[in-house]
Amino acid sequence: MLKNFTARSQVIVATSIAHFANDASISLPPAVLPILKEEFNLNYAAAGAVITSFVLLMMAFQAVTGYMADRRNRMTLLCLGLATLGAGTILISFSINYLQLLAFTCLAGIGGSFFHPIGYSLLSDTFESESRGRALGLGSASGDIAIPVAFASSGVLVLFFNWRMIFMFWGLVSIFVAAMLPLIIRESKKKESHFNAVGNSNSTAKTLWTLIPVIIVMGLIAGCFRIASTFTTTYLKTFGLGIASANFIFALMMCVGAVGAIVGGTLIEKLGEKRTVTAEMVMLGVLSLISIYTSNIYFLCFIIVIIGFFLLGVWPSFYSVIAKATSLGTRAFMYGLLFAVAWSFASFWPYLSGVCADIFGIQITYILIGVLSLLGALIAYFTFTSERLMNRDVRV
Repeated sequence: MLKNFTARSQVIVATSIAHFANDASISLPPAVLPILKEEFNLNYAAAGAVITSFVLLMMAFQAVTGYMADRRNRMTLLCLGLATLGAGTILISFSINYLQLLAFTCLAGIGGSFFHPIGYSLLSDTFESESRGRALGLGSASGDIAIPVAFASSGVLVLFFNWRMIFMFWGLVSIFVAAMLPLIIRESKKKESHFNAVGNSNSTAKTLWTLIPVIIVMGLIAGCFRIASTFTTTYLKTFGLGIASANFIFALMMCVGAVGAIVGGTLIEKLGEKRTVTAEMVMLGVLSLISIYTSNIYFLCFIIVIIGFFLLGVWPSFYSVIAKATSLGTRAFMYGLLFAVAWSFASFWPYLSGVCADIFGIQITYILIGVLSLLGALIAYFTFTSERLMNRDVRV
């Protein structure tokens, strides 16, 4: 019993530390976007293109890293990904023109593609279905906490140091964590039956077909997140807030979102994934649309902070659906594939919303968030079927 508890604790600790380091580094480009926009003399579209390229590569490669994780040692791959992410983040600090900035963020994006399929498959394999929702919520929260830490620290540190030092610091943190992880946990050698499960292409195709509604809704909420993380601080600056204050508000938004992830993970064990997703996305849509009619900066900041609860609280439901719908041998690949499709779709929204902001003004960003989230709530309500999606918790 104690040995089993210790093994579980090691998985929670290792994945939480890795998730924190990963998401802190990948949050830096949007956190410092207003400064990068001024430093390289970019318009909204060009600034959005940096984030789009970064996210597109990061998400597209997740299917590849997930496929590799089902066949290779996951901890080794996780360390490799964090080291690559750290190297790319450090190189960003040496950028002297727009093309270099674009190239180094793309390298960081490739490194950032490793964690999510690997980390969530490790958590899903370790915990039974009864306690999986809570474990996934805690694992998700560790990455959610990293986002406000990155935004808040960058907003404060930029007042005392050059923005390049911020990228240098977090890049070194990622490399340090990559070196430290093998001291916390070592993954045992995969059993032969685990490899055999990967080769069942008919089962994988059937699972993917049943998860199409989940992919669509994930893509919509991922688009909402990318728009919010890219332009919220810039949006708040138009109300007269400095970058430190704007980043602090966004940090609070993500802190509340981390609480939302834990609550969301607990709710799915009581309400189910369908009801949790629908309710949270409706609330996200309504609050986003209310925010554009708010002229009082204090009330606007309050609404944006509360939006974070629903923006991040919905994600454990998706992780739980994927875990229940997949077998042990294909789980990392399915996580990676679904993340790749959903987040690749989402990666275009920073650019598209940037183009819209150039034409209609920065407020259009939260109109888009409201529309996308309400559309996702409708799709979830009418297509998430418990019998079809939730009863395939297969163990090899």
